[in-house]
Amino acid sequence: MTKASARASDEVPFHFEELFFSRTDGAGIILAGNSVFTRVSGYDWDNMVRKPHKLIRHPDMPRAVFWLLWSTIKRGEPIGAYVKNLAKDGRHYWVFAIVTPIGDHYLSVRLKPSSGLFAAVQKEYEALRDWERREDPAPADSAARLLARLKELGFPDYTSFMSDALAAEVAARNTVLGRSQDRSLSIFSDLLASAKALLTRADVISQAYSRCAYVPLNFQVQAAHLGDAGVSIGEITKNYNDISAEINRSMIRFIASAHDVLGTISTGQFLLGTARIQREVQELFEQELREGRSGEGVEAGEISNLKSVRQQSQKRAAEGLLRIGRQAAQFREDCGEMKRLVAALEVTRVMSKVEVARLDLANSALNELIEDLDDLQKSVGSGLRDIDLLNDAIGGHTSHLLRLEKRAA
Repeated sequence: MTKASARASDEVPFHFEELFFSRTDGAGIILAGNSVFTRVSGYDWDNMVRKPHKLIRHPDMPRAVFWLLWSTIKRGEPIGAYVKNLAKDGRHYWVFAIVTPIGDHYLSVRLKPSSGLFAAVQKEYEALRDWERREDPAPADSAARLLARLKELGFPDYTSFMSDALAAEVAARNTVLGRSQDRSLSIFSDLLASAKALLTRADVISQAYSRCAYVPLNFQVQAAHLGDAGVSIGEITKNYNDISAEINRSMIRFIASAHDVLGTISTGQFLLGTARIQREVQELFEQELREGRSGEGVEAGEISNLKSVRQQSQKRAAEGLLRIGRQAAQFREDCGEMKRLVAALEVTRVMSKVEVARLDLANSALNELIEDLDDLQKSVGSGLRDIDLLNDAIGGHTSHLLRLEKRAA
């Protein structure tokens, strides 16, 4: 191994208690940062200020990540990502970066990652970058491939991934530093578990309904075979068709509500974790200024920028908690509507069973269809009972979080 390749394989050391930040303009030109940033990157401030942030971009980084990053922050939304950076001397360093829009600028805070998820991400990045080098896809196509892979790993979207990643890194960092875990973030973890379970139950109900989608048509076919004797069965079939259409409309709202709850909780967890890291960066930078370690050209006015993004994250996290409460209430209404439809379905099943017995058709295909309706009713009923419990848990966790954050404000 040559000296140059050996250096490229080396990692720049920095400590878990260290955090660094930088601020860029809308084009990614560096305007400010702290001493940790300059030390770890290897550039003194004069060689970094007014330079593009891609000065430290490592060739091992998938283009997909930067495409997602820029498309997100240009929408005015914050984003978190694992990033491998290139130091001036050819060495590298990994960070979990949180980039937040602030006016027409962007402020990024970074921490040292160490979670189990980080280890998995390094392998995923390597595979994705190899594919990019072979196929030379458009960045958007590479981003689509990354999102598809995250879905395979259990993350429905990038928001869910970055939220879980930040929570994992904050928890891992607290462990390394011997700190107690953040109570609010722990409750958010419980919230997410309940929301994911809720979505799973909702999907189970949807699948059970889909399996019985053939029942109305088969009822119609069987009623037609019975001639005049099947008129009553035909009326019952019409009733079932009406209920089925309502269930279908309700199911669409039902699944959408479940996804909304999960998305809002993921966003809230990310924003709360972001606010925690931003607060610590601000405190470290204030200490740096007091001790005169900030370096020439770095102004104390950056404190106001750090404070502004932190307050913005805290505010949006609090708004998210209130939104979760509203969504849980809406979901409870959706559950009530589904219960009403399930009760109507049960009435239809009983009517069908009575009519089949009256026509002495116990051994006919109609009886099998009635059994299918019975299975559907039981599956949906059981799922809704589970969802009620999960929804109550979400409401309880949300109320607890609101109390904790109100005391901490």
